[in-house]
Amino acid sequence: MANGLSRVLRDRLGLHLLEYDIPEHSNSIKYSLGGMTLSSFTILAVSGILLAQFFVADPERANQSLHYLVDQVYLGWFLRGIHFWAAEVLTVTMTLHVIRVFFTASYKNPREINWLIGIGLMVLMVTLLFTGTVIKWDQEAYEALAHFLWVAEQIGVFGLPLTEAFAPGVPLLNRIYMAHISLLPIITLLMLGLHLFYVKYHKLSSVPGAREQSKNIPFTQHMAYLQRAGAGVFLLICILALTIAPPLGEEPVLGLEVTKPPWQFVWIFALENLWVPSLIVAPPLIILFLAAIPFVDQNKQRYWKKRPLAMTVLVVFILIFTCLIIWGKVTTMTHSM
Repeated sequence: MANGLSRVLRDRLGLHLLEYDIPEHSNSIKYSLGGMTLSSFTILAVSGILLAQFFVADPERANQSLHYLVDQVYLGWFLRGIHFWAAEVLTVTMTLHVIRVFFTASYKNPREINWLIGIGLMVLMVTLLFTGTVIKWDQEAYEALAHFLWVAEQIGVFGLPLTEAFAPGVPLLNRIYMAHISLLPIITLLMLGLHLFYVKYHKLSSVPGAREQSKNIPFTQHMAYLQRAGAGVFLLICILALTIAPPLGEEPVLGLEVTKPPWQFVWIFALENLWVPSLIVAPPLIILFLAAIPFVDQNKQRYWKKRPLAMTVLVVFILIFTCLIIWGKVTTMTHSM
């Protein structure tokens, strides 16, 4: 009877369409980093929906509502920890995924468009991280928003929709919150669907430099592997949520600048200390640099040993960012917005 029910569900739901072949090397950690990032995003979305039931997107009550969640709601502290650490894990797995794609040259023909979509998804994740930092409305959030508004003012009419002047009478924090829970996730889901479509369309890239062609396995077997990897990600997030509480300060003191941004953004803090306009110049330059990679790198080789220039660029890029993060952590702000 169980087999009969399984066959009925398989036929009705079209599950047989998931039994296409993919390379066996897909069942490895480095080729499952994208799936682990998707698992983190799913945990973020589910925990975010639950958090939204207790959050008040108003400058006078936002911080208080989070303190109420953490201090008064049953397991509220754990729920917020899940959401925070899911974002942290997502940042790590997403970064490693991008590095793996670059290292294996999986951005090359015919996958250039999917690389661009992936860069777009990375920008969306960073934007979600930033808006999530702001809406908790403590001192760190206020200072992050102050720097953001300074950038918006500098770019004139293009920055107007990002300021309070665009919708007088509507708290900017409320608009940022709406972007965080609706606009940005909707765009992310659309681009994610497109990204997965092109992964399926172009198939998983082969292992560069492999002496033998990888054997094939059914995609359903890879799904089982991703489920186990996703369970591991969830377990790690739960352990972190149970042992390390995410930071949450009190309501901000306006005009004061005493905090540093989260580690994901502290690199630009270091650049800002060198040259304030870095806030405006650095992000678009980095995005343009990443977007140009598949069109500039015309070397047909994909094995890393045969791509010395690309590997040098990768190492230098990682070293620069690592140094900027460390420097941003140990230096103090030399100016105020």
